[in-house]
Amino acid sequence: MREKIYRMALLWLLLFLLCPGKVSAQNRISIDASHKYQGMGASFAKGYEPYIEKNTMILTVPFVSEERMKANQITVGIDFERQENSPFYFKNYQKKVTLSKQGIYLYQCRLKLKKDRINGQYPLYLWVEGKAAQSEEPAFRQEFTIYVEITDGIAPKSGEEENKNEENFYRVEQEAGEDGNVFKEDGSSDAFSEGTSSGQSQNTEGKISQPRLIVRENSLQGQSLEAGSSVFWKLSVQNCSSRHSVENIKVTLSCDSHELVFERTAWYFEKISAGNEMELSQNVTAAKKADTEYVQVQFQIEYQDAEGESYTCTETLNLWLQQPEHARLASLSFPQKVYASDTELLTFQVQNTGLAPVYNAKVLFQGTGLFAQQELFLGTLEGGASLPGELQVFVGTLDMDAQGTLIEGATEKYGDTIGTVVFSYENAQGEVTEQTQEIHTLIEEPQIVELKVEKEVPKTNQWWITIVAGIMLLLILVIIWLYLRLRFYQRMRH
Repeated sequence: MREKIYRMALLWLLLFLLCPGKVSAQNRISIDASHKYQGMGASFAKGYEPYIEKNTMILTVPFVSEERMKANQITVGIDFERQENSPFYFKNYQKKVTLSKQGIYLYQCRLKLKKDRINGQYPLYLWVEGKAAQSEEPAFRQEFTIYVEITDGIAPKSGEEENKNEENFYRVEQEAGEDGNVFKEDGSSDAFSEGTSSGQSQNTEGKISQPRLIVRENSLQGQSLEAGSSVFWKLSVQNCSSRHSVENIKVTLSCDSHELVFERTAWYFEKISAGNEMELSQNVTAAKKADTEYVQVQFQIEYQDAEGESYTCTETLNLWLQQPEHARLASLSFPQKVYASDTELLTFQVQNTGLAPVYNAKVLFQGTGLFAQQELFLGTLEGGASLPGELQVFVGTLDMDAQGTLIEGATEKYGDTIGTVVFSYENAQGEVTEQTQEIHTLIEEPQIVELKVEKEVPKTNQWWITIVAGIMLLLILVIIWLYLRLRFYQRMRH
């Protein structure tokens, strides 16, 4: 009875330490105890236990923060209680953890275990360091304590486990309130009672412990599945028990996303021996217009032990779907002949021919004797978008370096040169893609244009010419009139 109370006390201590609602106002980081993530058999609230395989403990701890951290990163490490019977090798497990698409900082590490480790529960003292992105405050540090249980080692000596349980029970009493209760995540409290907690099974004498099945191999772990492609997905599930086989196994695959097509969604195996694996490999196809996102795939595993006891477990995997980016620089134009000291225009068209947006798109130009005034920043281009662009390029000489300074000893000033246009952009993960194109042009000596100014002819007053012209016109009219008059009188005489 006393041992049951100790176990219950230790469980409540674990929930108490990991409960995010218990974090004080000064704390920036907390452990997500209510959700299960990749690499976890259960959430912390339901009794998460690290996997142990071949003297290695695989630890997974999800951290969450209500405020944005600088560079979306935190640093996580582990301190150990340096006791004689510690099962761990004291090594440096410090690493930087980046914020995931799910909004968590998922810390995972592999702790080396001693071969002669003693069964029991041991503390791990995790510490987290981070700095708020929108604050001038210095970096902060928080500490968390979790307890892990070793069950595949050497049985403790008589009295050793009892002393350890008494020590841990004392710690629980210190964390509890005055009435002996421990606060739960929702702020309520429960007194310690006999029996087992939710999600835990009470081992009775003579009963086989539950064999555990976990995903052992996942070929798409850390890889992306490109939209419109089909790949071979190698997957295996291992019976982690070193003594007991499992029988009558049925595996059912389920996925809420319609962007993935699977060849198979169900498997049956008659028996899997202790330590062996079953293969669930198949081809998986991603839709051509699939968005860039994580897709959750669940495997529900139903099985029985040698005594016919039935069990069910669920393994959840995240597949990273990626819509490929297709952007390019088109219609590149620059004069084939330029003159030193002139400024010319480099024109082009930026086209996003894919479905996924591209980020931080920019165009840079450089070349011997050619100097762009600045880099052209285009920002985000949505799928199917097209933008015109131009860069002003000052034409120097071939004996200038990249800063426009004359190179000592250089002899050629004019002639053929090559310019390089660099088009770059980022995808949703911040990965940079660069494309380069070359232009060929001829730098010639600057043209000297002579300006000729024609002298203005002075204007003279020609009024007398007008008078003479008038008199001449009048005389002509008089002569015509006299001629017509004479002709008239001659006809009258005849």
